[in-house]
Amino acid sequence: MYIKFLFILNDYIPTEPAYVANTGKYIDGSLNIYLNETLFFHDPNLNLTEFASQLSEWVQKVQNGSRDNMNYESINRNEDLMNFLYKEDDKWGIYSVWQMFEPTEYINTEVLVESVNRFLTALNDGLTEINYDYTLDKFNQ
Repeated sequence: MYIKFLFILNDYIPTEPAYVANTGKYIDGSLNIYLNETLFFHDPNLNLTEFASQLSEWVQKVQNGSRDNMNYESINRNEDLMNFLYKEDDKWGIYSVWQMFEPTEYINTEVLVESVNRFLTALNDGLTEINYDYTLDKFNQ
């Protein structure tokens, strides 16, 4: 199965106190996740930097041989919004409380890691393009 992340950053930098208190790690936007070209997940207002920071930490562990599940926990919710669940034979299931359908296939580790890294690179480039003070490199230091 193939997975693709597409996003649109909001091009404003929030300055409200609630966001500043979050150490600058907040910029939202729209996120779509496609599985085999079919829309699996859509959120028009996701904290993209928070999601990417957690994904980045998880993907580094996977690249180092770990097979721990990824559980995206948002500061705005009391539940996981997204999970990558390790199954076996280097395959992953994907689950979201907002998923559009129940996947019937699993994602190969290599495919998942490549897609996540493409998303992280594109998001980092987008943050740089809008002159956001924090990039993912700074978040993960």
